Amino acid sequence: MAGADHYGQGDADAGSEKSAFRWIDAARYTVAAVVLVLIVAVIVNAIKLVLRPESLSLSIVGGTVFVRRLQPPPPPASLQFDLNLRAKNPSGRAHMYFRDIVGYLFDSNMSAAAADPGPGSFIYSPLSDMAVLPLGTMDNFAQVNGTRALMTESYFDELYNGNSSASIRGVTVRLDGVLVTAVAVKDTTRNTTYYCGPVLVVRGDPGDAAFQGTPDAPCTDQEQGGQQLGS
Repeated sequence: MAGADHYGQGDADAGSEKSAFRWIDAARYTVAAVVLVLIVAVIVNAIKLVLRPESLSLSIVGGTVFVRRLQPPPPPASLQFDLNLRAKNPSGRAHMYFRDIVGYLFDSNMSAAAADPGPGSFIYSPLSDMAVLPLGTMDNFAQVNGTRALMTESYFDELYNGNSSASIRGVTVRLDGVLVTAVAVKDTTRNTTYYCGPVLVVRGDPGDAAFQGTPDAPCTDQEQGGQQLGS
């Protein structure tokens, strides 16, 4: 009987050891699974960080669009609009390209958010493409000619026939274009709309002392007044 008891005790000890090993194996598998999940999460977040699309920071330098009559006036009478669009790339790893840009100018009484912005703006024109290096800055000096036939007539007459300081205040500059974010792994392309303002449109010259040091007009994805808009 004593031998039988000893034999039974041995079976019990062996069962306990097997249970202990099973628990250790289960713990190892659990730890391995947790580590694997953490590794996957780190990889996914790293990929998101690399591929995350960012936007250019745009502004109208000096918050002003300068207008002058072309002299001597060629037929037909013409105005030249000068603006400086500044782009800053916030990314340290991606090249950014703003392409196929069309700029529209809206007075304070017109919404810049129309699906077809041309009819509501008092002048619009294509602008040069921009390519900005990582953490770089680029200025796009744009000159747009407008005639009475190409502009809203009342605004052309006000700027062309008015005195030397004729101006339009509270203008919104809308910029439609294609933003390309280029990184080593992937290029992200998306249609993008910026709204810049308020901007002063004035008969004058960028070199005039009166306009030196005026703050830039920032560009965002919101129309003036804060309404969120789609591209």
